[in-house]
Amino acid sequence: MDQHNDGSDTESEAYLGDEAGNVDQQDQEVADLQGAEADGGYESDSEEGEANETGQTEVTDDAIHCFSQHTDAVFAVAWNPAQPDMAASGGGDDKAYIWKIGQEGHHALEGHTDSVAALAFNSAGTLLASGSLDSRVSIWESTSGRCTYFLEGPGEAIEWVSWHPRGDVVLAGSEDFTAWMWNAQSGDMMQVFYGHTGAVRCGQFTPDGKAVVTGGGEGDATLKVWDPKSGSCTGTIQGHGFHEAGLTSLDISADSTVAITGSEDMTAKISNIHTGKVLGTFVGHTESVEAVALSSVLPVAATASVDGKLLIWDNATLSVRGTCEHSEAVVALQCHPSQPLIFTGCLDGAVRCWDLRTGVCIQTRTGNIKGVQSIALSPDASMVVAGSDDTTARVYGFQHS
Repeated sequence: MDQHNDGSDTESEAYLGDEAGNVDQQDQEVADLQGAEADGGYESDSEEGEANETGQTEVTDDAIHCFSQHTDAVFAVAWNPAQPDMAASGGGDDKAYIWKIGQEGHHALEGHTDSVAALAFNSAGTLLASGSLDSRVSIWESTSGRCTYFLEGPGEAIEWVSWHPRGDVVLAGSEDFTAWMWNAQSGDMMQVFYGHTGAVRCGQFTPDGKAVVTGGGEGDATLKVWDPKSGSCTGTIQGHGFHEAGLTSLDISADSTVAITGSEDMTAKISNIHTGKVLGTFVGHTESVEAVALSSVLPVAATASVDGKLLIWDNATLSVRGTCEHSEAVVALQCHPSQPLIFTGCLDGAVRCWDLRTGVCIQTRTGNIKGVQSIALSPDASMVVAGSDDTTARVYGFQHS
């Protein structure tokens, strides 16, 4: 492990002694990238391409930028929250890249020995974490691409990575039934969360930074809440009334009280993570639920499934407000942070924007010739980067009224 340390590790751990869950960070200003509209990608609303002379469908490329350095499928993408022209991608070629929209240069992040399956920037945008099937998490400087640490400990593949909302503390879940927490400034392991009986398929800090929430996959089907300071499990939701098969995804409400979970059992659940009570079940999908989200704008939830549907739910009545049909499996979704909109990534290669109030598809962007595996929003949500099985990461522009 690289022992680079600039002495700021104390700051990264400060939140553990802060009852408010805060870590001091300098405010970041996000630049306006609306000028990218001149690239022309914002104007196309085509759902499908047109057939060429051989009868094959030609996909209209709406992308305003295409990153094509990968040599295998792109499984993970991330957008820098503080540098709105910077994105990252990772894939089956065992590499990750940091690159800028509209520019040719990039940083190749090498060192993993298996597919890069997860990426996330810290809140300040200064560091990128990459998680790999080689069981390691790596920390990279955003501006230079320099690796500061290879974080070791998990015994099997990394499923996801996530940062503390205000500090340089990184979480990762592994197929070895554990989740890990490190200080990214020092490389020190801070906690190992033991207790799952299956792969830790999903997890994150609560938005207030006071707790860690993790979901167990096949053979587990539990949601666990942890104290990040002590490493102890403070609550487990499982059994009757909860999921009957492994969890695939989760999201937590802005007030850090409620979690929505998606599962292989074709349902989603709403639960209070403080009381452990299951508040309701969303039933309507016919195959595994792969992604879930709680809107911060409306009292609605969204679920995406292998059955090709995005379902929009009323949180109070647990009823379907909108059914958004796709031609293939929907594997990724992201809510707009300030508008009643949601974006989906689909195995048909398209990225779509939907109105949460009506369930209507507002805009469709095409360009990827194979399935979209992951998406990430720009800081102002005017652009989406999509990682695809076609080995590219494409950036699409979206207009919002």
